[in-house]
Amino acid sequence: MRLCWADLPSDLLPSIAEKASTTNIQYINLRAICKAWRQALTPNPHHLPPQFPWLMLPQPGIFDAHVSFYDIVQSKTYRFQLPYMSGKYCCGTSHGWLVLEHEHRVSLFNPITSSCIDLPSLDAPPSLLRKGCVLSDKHEGYTNCIQKVCLSCTPSKLSCIVVAWFLSSSNWELGFCRLGDSHWTELKKWDAPSVMDFIFYNNLVYTVNTKNIISVYDLQDHSVWNFPSNINFYNIPVRINLVEGDADSSGPLIVRTSEYREKTTVYAYKWRDDRKIWDQVKDIENRVLFLNMRNSINLQCDEKQEYGAYYCPNMKLQKYPNNCDERQSLTMDSFRIGIYQYNLESGKVVRHKPGPIDVFRSICGLPLWVTPSLI
Repeated sequence: MRLCWADLPSDLLPSIAEKASTTNIQYINLRAICKAWRQALTPNPHHLPPQFPWLMLPQPGIFDAHVSFYDIVQSKTYRFQLPYMSGKYCCGTSHGWLVLEHEHRVSLFNPITSSCIDLPSLDAPPSLLRKGCVLSDKHEGYTNCIQKVCLSCTPSKLSCIVVAWFLSSSNWELGFCRLGDSHWTELKKWDAPSVMDFIFYNNLVYTVNTKNIISVYDLQDHSVWNFPSNINFYNIPVRINLVEGDADSSGPLIVRTSEYREKTTVYAYKWRDDRKIWDQVKDIENRVLFLNMRNSINLQCDEKQEYGAYYCPNMKLQKYPNNCDERQSLTMDSFRIGIYQYNLESGKVVRHKPGPIDVFRSICGLPLWVTPSLI
């Protein structure tokens, strides 16, 4: 006599799920087995280990509801239909949630669970939009006022704080709100030098500006202090990222990525409180960095990885002669996504294969690292 899976005791199913699922996709598939399993298994599991981030590929268009995510562990692309994202600009991601903006309305959206949380409108008084600015009168579908957002924790917790980096359409450069707030609160006004990147760590907001000065803002007592980064850039074109860590990280990292004569070099620096300097580190132990122009993540791994960093440059392709048949359609307005693995100690670089190879228009936006989360 065959036993029906739906007839298993409901109190036994959570134990089975903890043993049989180690990734979000596996857990989702378990909940999809039948109605009895779906009712017995919580939609927000806490037993899953930290997940490697997916690379969210650019949407084909602002009104396209199809969104693709590339899983570097499985070397597989997942394609979701997310109607809520149609017509909205994705301006960032943090803790597995996307930050969407449309006509000055801002919301958080979980692409795995389709949960959404409304944030204060950018028009809510005190309005942070400049009067007379074209963006305050006409908000194009692919134009946004927010450049990046960091969350203090998963927004499933009411204590979550949202910090946003605004574009030049606002009077502020940084602002924040708490879930349930009716308006944004100013954190930093626009001034020179301007911010290059920022992160939110342990209730402190870290920024690095164009003069390589690090500033730390305390949201509790509204204090701020500055100190130089002491990082020599050798007059080589570089990209500076502050890296957002998980709950187990010991503090923020600064990463500079330099490109010189078609050679890419990645340097990581960690704050040494005893010496009051940012010290270069080549061994980040059982951690992996995921680097990109718009967001960078620092995650714990079960074991040490040979390549301590994954980075995704946004490589635009020039137009090729007509005799290059398969590439002749590529122009300066398109780019192909590539993922590279980097060894911080040896400087060795390899290309991650297989990888996403689709060609995207530059107007489609940039790829983002998204840590998949069911919480």
